[in-house]
Amino acid sequence: MNEQNCLQKIRNLGVRLQELELVQLEPGKSYAATALNFLFADHGAKRPAGAPLDHTLRALGEAIVANRKVRFSTLDPDSVIDFFCRFYRVH
Repeated sequence: MNEQNCLQKIRNLGVRLQELELVQLEPGKSYAATALNFLFADHGAKRPAGAPLDHTLRALGEAIVANRKVRFSTLDPDSVIDFFCRFYRVH
């Protein structure tokens, strides 16, 4: 999946999180940034500052593997997005 599609899915996830009243969009923040901040905080991980999207999603994948006891040792960025889209029912 290309970066633009990844960002669109993350944005849609942010919209869904707001619909579920799990986050509130702060002035000057995007839905994508809000979603990523929430997901990192929810998994007790620190979001890498200034890192490319690929690296950020890989770090989030490591947090998922550590906290959710999934049967995979690593998750690629596409799998991370798909995991949360399924979990929060984002299309």
